[in-house]
Amino acid sequence: MNEFHAHELIDFAVRWIPYGGAGDEEIWIAFGLDSAGYRRRLHAALECTPRTVLDEATRAHLQLHTQLRSSAVRPLVGQ
Repeated sequence: MNEFHAHELIDFAVRWIPYGGAGDEEIWIAFGLDSAGYRRRLHAALECTPRTVLDEATRAHLQLHTQLRSSAVRPLVGQ
């Protein structure tokens, strides 16, 4: 992942923190990704971004957000 794309993902995520994170539509419009793909890329961006770019509280919040949403139990189709 290049540095510019990593910063785009992180900036987007930070802007949406006050609203509980971006919705599926906003993610699709901004990146052309479903929410799972966005969370995977955001996680990778956080991993490759130097610690000096984000304060620890924001980094921890975004990492938790990517982990919680990724591990959420999803209903089976039709249920």
